[in-house]
Amino acid sequence: MRRKTTLKLTSSLLALALLGAACGSDDDDPAASGDPTTTEAADSGDDSEGSDEESSDDEAASGTLTTDTGAASLRAGLTSLLNEHVYVAALATGAALRGDTPAFEAFATSLNGPTDSNTSDLVDAITGVYGDEVGEAFEGLWRSEDHIPQFVAYTQAAAADDQAGKDAAVERLTAYAKTVGETLNSVNENLPADAVTGAIEMHASTLLAVIDAQKAGDQPLVYSSLREAYHHMGDTAAALAGGTVAKFPEDFDGAADSSGAELRAGLTSLLAEHVFLASSATGAAIGGRMPQFEAAAAALNGPENSNTSDLVAAVGSVYGDEVGTAFDGLWRSEDHIPAFVAYTQAAAAGDQAGKDAAVERLTAYAKTVGETLNSVNENLPADAVTEAIVMHATTLIEVIDAQAAGDPVAAASALREATHHMGETAAVLASATAAKFPEQFEG
Repeated sequence: MRRKTTLKLTSSLLALALLGAACGSDDDDPAASGDPTTTEAADSGDDSEGSDEESSDDEAASGTLTTDTGAASLRAGLTSLLNEHVYVAALATGAALRGDTPAFEAFATSLNGPTDSNTSDLVDAITGVYGDEVGEAFEGLWRSEDHIPQFVAYTQAAAADDQAGKDAAVERLTAYAKTVGETLNSVNENLPADAVTGAIEMHASTLLAVIDAQKAGDQPLVYSSLREAYHHMGDTAAALAGGTVAKFPEDFDGAADSSGAELRAGLTSLLAEHVFLASSATGAAIGGRMPQFEAAAAALNGPENSNTSDLVAAVGSVYGDEVGTAFDGLWRSEDHIPAFVAYTQAAAAGDQAGKDAAVERLTAYAKTVGETLNSVNENLPADAVTEAIVMHATTLIEVIDAQAAGDPVAAASALREATHHMGETAAVLASATAAKFPEQFEG
């Protein structure tokens, strides 16, 4: 089925099998694969023993939560890939502007290489839903000389203070946006050409703002602009997912704009951004670029207008202010982000004992997170949450080790693994949250 192929967008949940089993499995349950018999049973009015609360629990266990539907998976997957497109593009342009050609080439390949790249994953996703012919056409469109190469051309012109060159790149990007709008509308009438064109124009303008800030050396502006460009793509993913579900309703159970789909996509975006910003901070620290390190750290963990503050707000909006405050303290613990900083400093100094001490702190932190989240939500087994946080630490440490080794190719590859793991974590956290608060995540 097309829907099952599309689930590759969010990676397999098998890496968190224990936690997935507790919250419901997309692959093992007929409801998750669009089997109508499950909804028929739920609507049959069976009055056998069991309260309404037990019925809700059964629904959560069966995998029919709105966070686990095909539509929610599609939206989360597109969110992940489109967010990544922006962030890796910004890493490439930043490297180019500071004259780091090896890093530019590594991130450009990670972004738009023929295989194992953000573009190739996007093409696979489109092909899985729309078929080979549309997939090939989309690949030609996405890899057009009027798309990614124009961001490169703009960057080169910015570096040379060539306003005419910048204007020419903007003109081609604007024409490209119109082409994308018309093309997607011709493939799917539920995607209005003008709306798609507007979304691509906004993508271009927000990413160009990042490049301008990079050229100006204004690191706080780089990261505020980058966060805007990054999160704009979440809106684009929501619209594309909604239009796709409308065209193929038989292939996607659920709705792309349901509260559950919104929760899962939001967590996917924020948790991936946590990794992106953390790795940006560690890379800057290892490279001795302290203004960039400070700006990235503030965007990651500042008291407001940061990834952490947004995560805290998201948790508080569902679990309440008391839990939100507790989560704030937990996420900002000295054994979390500061431990990654300590590991980075030790790696830069070749201090194995320092690295080991940081890993020990992160491992203890993972256990604390597991126990704490389980105490707040019984649908989150402590051991499985601990394992997920350990995996987060392990994958991010691999990025830091590659940065310290001066291997941008390994760093780019490890970064993709670390961010995609967070999509898996977001899926399970969303499912468990919806299971605890089914009244908030219905329909």
